[in-house]
Formats: sequence, structure tokens, C-alpha cells
Amino acid sequence: MHIITTAKEHLVSYPKKVSLIFYFLILLSFHATGQRFQGGLRGGLVASEVSGDNLSGPNKLGLYATAFTFTPVSEFSDILLEIKYIQKGSRSIPTERNNFYEYKFFLQYVEVPVHFRQDIARFTDLDFIEKLMVSAGLSVSVLVDHLETDMGTPVPPSEREDFNPAELNILFGLSYPLTGSIDFNFGFSNSLTPIRPHAGGGKLWYNRGQYNTVWTFGLSYIFW
Repeated sequence: MHIITTAKEHLVSYPKKVSLIFYFLILLSFHATGQRFQGGLRGGLVASEVSGDNLSGPNKLGLYATAFTFTPVSEFSDILLEIKYIQKGSRSIPTERNNFYEYKFFLQYVEVPVHFRQDIARFTDLDFIEKLMVSAGLSVSVLVDHLETDMGTPVPPSEREDFNPAELNILFGLSYPLTGSIDFNFGFSNSLTPIRPHAGGGKLWYNRGQYNTVWTFGLSYIFW
């Protein structure tokens, strides 16, 4: 029997509202300056792991989907804003090497990223490299659903630490055009705030609990 435990509504609603207000305030500020917007959709695969859970490698696969808009701030750079659905977490796949241990930790977030993107063409005229764009930014993620099982059995709330309703992430990315409107995208993100405490609540000055580490691979389609 699979049980999916939903994050408590009163914990989720506040950070979600803050994220959406933050997003739309930025949009309005750009509109007020008369900047030109473009946008589209993006989606693809997620490989993730959770630091502090004593499991190795990005063994958890998932999906992400996002709507985005961007506006230029100079000839070679722009600001990109997104509203994203993304699956994160970790997993132990049973093998002889790990004594057939099975563990699943699935997390679902609504995320609001803000990126600064730089066109490499500003620094080089090499045919392949000049088409690359690099990005860096921050995002706020709100936890909307989760599932945790150990050897096929759901982990009861009494045996795990409580989840934090939201997290702050640092983002890095690369994009490369495949056609005039389709780009290939690679991204990396890591939590700056913990998703929950360590088992037992242990803390070390910079290590306050468990953190999400995420790699994304996907395509974006610019249609306006």
C-alpha cells in the first residue's frame, strides 16, 4: 500500500504566496521600464540526490516542466524568470552491492527561479562556443507532496524528521540553440537551506540538515 503524505496547507500557503508575489513584482518592474519580453515552455529529465541521507549518486530520476519569460538587460545578457514544477529526492536501487536495500524518497515542488544569463559571444567568436549561454541565479521551492518508503514500507511521521515547507536554491545552467526557437538546456541546483533536519537533529555550523542536489536536462521552446 502506497501512502503519499501532503505537506500541511497552512505551512505551504505562506511561502507559496511570497514566491508568486516576488515573481510578479519583478515582471511588473520590467514592464514599467518598457522592456521587451519573450517566453515559452521548457521540460525534461531530472537526476537528483539528497546530501545527508547516506546514499550515493543521483539515483532518483524525475521530470520537470516550466513556463518562462525573459527580457534583455544588455546586448549580450538577459534576466529569465520561471514558474516550475519539479520532482526531486533520492533512491537506493536494490543490488547485491548494497545487500538489496530499497529506499525511495520522492519530493514534488513548485519552484520560482530567477536567472541572469550571459551570451558567450561577448567573449569569443569561436563557432561552437559563441552560441552558448551561461546562467546563474536563485530560486524558492515550495514543497507540495512527498513519498518516503523503506524496503517498500511507507516511513511513518513518527520515525522521520519533519519537512521544511520551502527551500532556497542556488542555480547554474548552460543552454545551446538547436534551431531558431528550440534550445538544449543543462542545469544544476543545490539547496542553500535544508529540506529537513538530519535524523536525530544533529547540526554542524554550515551543515544544518539534508539538502537537495539536482541536475536537469531538457529542451526549451520559445514561441512568443
